[in-house]
Amino acid sequence: MCGIVGYAGRAPLVTRQRLVHMRDQLRHRGPDDAGIYLHARGGVAVGLAHRRLSILDTREIGRQPMSLGTLHLIFNGEIYNFKALRLELEAQGHTFQTETDTEVLLHLYQARGIGMLDALNGMFSLALWDERKRALLLARDRLGIKPLYYAELPQGLLFGSEPKALLASKLISDALDLQAHHDYLALNYTPGPRSAWRDVRKLQPGEAMIWTPEGQRRWRYWSPVAAFAAPRRPAPTFDEAAEEALSALRAATRRRMIADVPLGMFLSGGIDSTAVLMCMSEVATAPIKAFTIAFEEDSYDESAHAAVAARAFGARHYVEVVRPEPEVFLGPLTEAFDEPYADSSAIPLWYLSRLARQHVTVALGGDGGDEVLAGYRTHTAWRLAQLYRQLPARLRDELIPSLAQRLPVSHDKISFDLKARAFSAAAALPPVEAHYGFKAFLSESARRALLGEAAMGLEDSVARFQAVADEAGLSGLSEILNLDQQIYLPDDILLKVDRMSMIHGLEARVPFLDHQLVEALNALPADYKLRGLTTKALLKRALRRRAPAQILTRGKAGFNVPMARWLLGPLRALSRDMLSPSSVQRLGLWEPKRVTALLDAHERREADHSRPIWAMLSFMLFNERFRRGRAA
Repeated sequence: MCGIVGYAGRAPLVTRQRLVHMRDQLRHRGPDDAGIYLHARGGVAVGLAHRRLSILDTREIGRQPMSLGTLHLIFNGEIYNFKALRLELEAQGHTFQTETDTEVLLHLYQARGIGMLDALNGMFSLALWDERKRALLLARDRLGIKPLYYAELPQGLLFGSEPKALLASKLISDALDLQAHHDYLALNYTPGPRSAWRDVRKLQPGEAMIWTPEGQRRWRYWSPVAAFAAPRRPAPTFDEAAEEALSALRAATRRRMIADVPLGMFLSGGIDSTAVLMCMSEVATAPIKAFTIAFEEDSYDESAHAAVAARAFGARHYVEVVRPEPEVFLGPLTEAFDEPYADSSAIPLWYLSRLARQHVTVALGGDGGDEVLAGYRTHTAWRLAQLYRQLPARLRDELIPSLAQRLPVSHDKISFDLKARAFSAAAALPPVEAHYGFKAFLSESARRALLGEAAMGLEDSVARFQAVADEAGLSGLSEILNLDQQIYLPDDILLKVDRMSMIHGLEARVPFLDHQLVEALNALPADYKLRGLTTKALLKRALRRRAPAQILTRGKAGFNVPMARWLLGPLRALSRDMLSPSSVQRLGLWEPKRVTALLDAHERREADHSRPIWAMLSFMLFNERFRRGRAA
């Protein structure tokens, strides 16, 4: 796993020294080695820079940028089918100098051009300079496991694994994207292709871009929509599909166990990570090293369930207790996320990655299972909303929401009152708007009141969800799963996994997001995934009599922290200071009275405002670190 950064233009965009400085902003992503390539002739200038974390072929011979004749490549990720591709290329006469997937990419491009992207099974972001064609290819893997940011400038194109590398060029403004901020306040992350930075965009999952001196173009070479839109005919039976899915997960897991460094896995105690552990244990020659986070608060602690799974599959189990120590995690989290990010599950994942890196260099996890197999409460809510919309209008629109608002406020994990308020506020809306509403932590009206005049001219945040839904043209649960796979998965879940693992020099791999497995699952009937109110029904059937029953029957727990309580305890002084009326006034972005009202209501336990408060606190920390506290 690595970090990449570079540029293309009619003349060098930055000096060699500046490019090295940009590259070394990504040192955490690649502590083992660094390289640089510069080209400037014929009216074209290209700079490619790389930081390397050695996973395969750890000798210096595999260093990057890597060249093959007039082709030059920097690459972040792993290509899991590179050995099979290499055999095909050797049969065509290609010869190889290393044992790396990087070299396979160069030969594959030489043989197939941009069509090579269709052959890749893996996670990656890459930049390939074709000197003969005077073309720079940028590409990101199908599900968006690895990030790639870019900035289009009058003088050329900047790109990199993280925005901080682009900002270090001094060529782009640190101005904020107000629409992105509006969206962030609702979801606690920024949906692509926007980023928090006005001049920086995300290359989307399954998207590629070509830059030449004459212009550039972007296109999607893959989307999850195709499999949803063309389901298998005839469909296998439910039991047949369960066995096929498990077989595909086993194959995906085996592919992700190839490494020349120590390997382990993240074990949460849920069904997804348990399935990955089972698949790993079937082929491992030694006990799997499994890593788990525990909490002192009972409603948040899943370590006992993880221990059951570890014992069942003979894993060597390591557990660390996460305590509310803001002086330990706030600085590293802010540094890792060089744009505002407030999904509190990043905190335990930071600890988990730190724990794992003490023992291994690669860790597999269960991320992606919920998005492809309908494992979230929002998927259950989608089912219930179908019934809710059939209720009499007065009951649906007045009585039930009124009762939900009167429920006593609990600060337990995913409390009933929190779920009831979220459901009753959104369930009567059309499906896409309802799904967005189940995920939003501040309503559109509340955010516009918070932003005041800054909200003028901004579109409703649901518009991004609606645009993705309209483009896909799906319906039912498939529409909802497609939204999660195209927005929530890459821009929240996978961003978190990438940043929290890479800040520790750890490579995280996600078997559930093998694109062949995703395509196979997307092509199955929706009710194989959500049967009645049973989430992940297909996986539960596949693991029946294979995994501990208590793992299969327990409800979805999530991975967040007791933020509601922490904001009343160890984070209270910091939040009151950084969100004080004077601090908010200096920021010039939010209405100070609205911010104070949220804090007061939370402290009086009139409402659980922990998510918007944490979002604002995270933004203030980000603004101090990356914008020197400047007004927005």
